[in-house]
Amino acid sequence: MLLALLREPIIVNRIDTAADSQFNLIRQFLLLSLIAICLASVVSAALMSRFLTDRLLQRDAELTRDFVQNVVEIELGKGYSLDGPQASKGLVEFLKHVAAMPDVARANVYGKDSTLLWSSENLLGLGNKYGDNPELTEALKGHLELESGEVGLEGKAKAEHFHLGKSRMRFVEMYIPLRDAGTHAVIGVVEVYRIPTALSEAIDEGTMLTWMISFGVGLFLYLVLFWIVRRADRLIRSQQERLIESETMGALGEMASAVAHGIRNPLSSIRSSAELWQDAPNAVGVESADDIISEVHRIEQWIRELVTYSQLPDYRLEAVDPRPLIDQCLAGFAREIKRRQVNIELSLPDGLPSIQANASPLMQVLNNLICNALEAMPAEGGTIVISGSTRPGHGQVDIDISDTGVGIAPEDMQRIYQPFFTTKAKGLGVGLTLVRRIVKRFGGRVHIESTRGRGTVITLHFLSA
Repeated sequence: MLLALLREPIIVNRIDTAADSQFNLIRQFLLLSLIAICLASVVSAALMSRFLTDRLLQRDAELTRDFVQNVVEIELGKGYSLDGPQASKGLVEFLKHVAAMPDVARANVYGKDSTLLWSSENLLGLGNKYGDNPELTEALKGHLELESGEVGLEGKAKAEHFHLGKSRMRFVEMYIPLRDAGTHAVIGVVEVYRIPTALSEAIDEGTMLTWMISFGVGLFLYLVLFWIVRRADRLIRSQQERLIESETMGALGEMASAVAHGIRNPLSSIRSSAELWQDAPNAVGVESADDIISEVHRIEQWIRELVTYSQLPDYRLEAVDPRPLIDQCLAGFAREIKRRQVNIELSLPDGLPSIQANASPLMQVLNNLICNALEAMPAEGGTIVISGSTRPGHGQVDIDISDTGVGIAPEDMQRIYQPFFTTKAKGLGVGLTLVRRIVKRFGGRVHIESTRGRGTVITLHFLSA
């Protein structure tokens, strides 16, 4: 009944830490934060580009307005009217200055009644009224109006764009109120079409720089947040693993104490009786006694693993020479090695450095791995190779234990360190878990490679003493 209890699976409350868990912090972050940061970068870049363009165009229009107003005060003087008979001479001098402005493609002058009085474009009909022009209407009220776009853009063409050009040129259109130098009353409007090549290039460069900075800042922010979330995710997973291990060890400790207390005394009696039976002259009785002692030894090994796993003691690290410990372990398995017809190849170089460890738990690690290698062998036997090597630049000593056994299935590789997971008919599934815990306490790590049907290689990485 006690053996059946040992072989029953132990059910422990577990927290799901699989990659497809519902709470996957990194996966959710990758999607949601990418969308949010990209959206914020695009919106901010668009707003900044628009603001930069509007401010540059507005400032350019204000400078042009000031220039035109200064020319009005100098050339036309006070009390000048564009409707008077004396307007022609002063107006011609004024328009020469306007036409000489940089990047001017066309200049028009309108009277207070929206009549076209003068234009640098001969094809436009003088005397025509453009009362359907809202910008002109606002300029006659004293407001500086500004519009920019492309000439000939479908759906946005205006009557005064006629003969300006059919190509998709970028233009800036300004409606500048003309004010009397004395009364500051609006006496007309100057409409200036400019093809501001230099200004357009500056706007394009500023826009490109704005987009580059926005996306650069967004990328930097994304990477920083990703680094923070990745660390947080690892910390959460680490805490989950520790919680699982604590829950497992709590259940295991209770079971181990109960089993150890209830089974050790009967086992001692069984072993004593079997040893007396070995002295009997009956060969069948001797063989039966050997089997009983072997099974008792196996049960004791299970108990030791359970107690050690649930109550792994703290110990001080010291310099340990692995060679004599390996020899001692192989001597303990000599009978089993011979029975299974296994060939042992030992390849430990002379001068192999000592490692940071503790002899007693290190013996348990080696015993577990050698036992697993023996149990993995097929019926016809096989080979176990134990080798050692150093990494001088890393201060590391590696011990490899390889076998030619059945190997580990790929689907089981992710679960080999899971407590109570085993593919053996007679096993508890705490051996490799115990090995990893002990080696990690030494400051080392365990690496396992296995091919189904070809064998397994387990590498123990230790720090050199």
